[in-house]
Amino acid sequence: MFGGVVARELRAGEARDVCAGEARAVRATAVCGARASGARARTGRVAPFVVLAALLACSFPSMLRAQERPAPQNATRPQGSTRGSPWLPRLRLDNDAYNFWLHPGKRTDKEYSDGVTFSLETLRAPWWGGGIGGDAPGCAAASIDDRACLTTQVSIGQDMYTPDLTRPPGTYPTWRNDRPYAALLYLSGEGRRVSAHALRTYTLTLGVTGPPALGSVAQGIAHAISPQYTTKAEGWETQVGFEPALSLGVRQSLLAARWAPGGRGIFDIAPSVAVVAGNIRTAAEVGGRARFGINMSHPWDTRRWRGRPKWEFEVSAEGKREVVAHDFSLDGTLLRKPNRSVERVAGVNEYVFGTALRLHRLSMGWRAITRSREYTTGPSRHVYSEMYAAIEFNP
Repeated sequence: MFGGVVARELRAGEARDVCAGEARAVRATAVCGARASGARARTGRVAPFVVLAALLACSFPSMLRAQERPAPQNATRPQGSTRGSPWLPRLRLDNDAYNFWLHPGKRTDKEYSDGVTFSLETLRAPWWGGGIGGDAPGCAAASIDDRACLTTQVSIGQDMYTPDLTRPPGTYPTWRNDRPYAALLYLSGEGRRVSAHALRTYTLTLGVTGPPALGSVAQGIAHAISPQYTTKAEGWETQVGFEPALSLGVRQSLLAARWAPGGRGIFDIAPSVAVVAGNIRTAAEVGGRARFGINMSHPWDTRRWRGRPKWEFEVSAEGKREVVAHDFSLDGTLLRKPNRSVERVAGVNEYVFGTALRLHRLSMGWRAITRSREYTTGPSRHVYSEMYAAIEFNP
């Protein structure tokens, strides 16, 4: 009996040796199967694990080659305008001068007087994605089946605030009740976690206030370019003083409804909540935006821009309620005693109406923004407008 068992195991070993020497997986499997059957015929009954081991040994090379075979190039590679890692530069300009429904000579130049922001977004998250990004892939490499993807945006900008330029500080008894001159020069970074139904943004802003923010210089240059419709700004020496600036913010937006037959957006609505904390601004807000249009892209998920029409048009309406605990342009410096301040209003409403057009990779838009009273001695409302342009291109 012992000799029979040894003979059976030796013959099975011969079958495995023959299988291991085959060069092609398919041929090897066929040969091994035949020889294992032959061994079984010669020995009568072979233990099942011997036959199974022989077949697995024959199949192993083909499984290795299947794992090493590269996936088709179009399996996960994004298609359309977001292929690779495009850069999305944006320029935004805020100013009363863009209130186009008014004659240029009647457009105000006060309160939030001017804002300039240049942003550059990339559809990747090289350093923050593994932390607060939840290890989601960058949107450039993500497929439509991924639950979420990440983008990163860096911005540099300047904001300016001025009182009524026709009444310079110090020329009337109650001038300290007017909005102070103030300026902020800043650099911000924003991480975005994007999905089909939600957008979460994390923002870090660093900057300076006071003379280093160059508000007086920038306004002087702008007014020198168009002296016919501007008033010389006097009193920048009374501006909110210097202070290093820092703020952290989080915003959550949800796509509550979207109607896009055939992938061509006609209507969507997105409520949002946000909080920001720092010596620039500390506030919480709740609001929402509704869009109506033709061929509208998804409001934030660039993966769903692939294959979209070559043009789109939209009109939009927004509203929000803010609860403000600190605003440097009204409260002055936080880290030291302020040289200028006014009595801030805690609750502020904002309403926005706008329109936008995209032609291929170029987008342009305009929005009119109305804010309610922000300090007790200020105007009941202030209206300014925003113009912006963006372009998509591959590096």
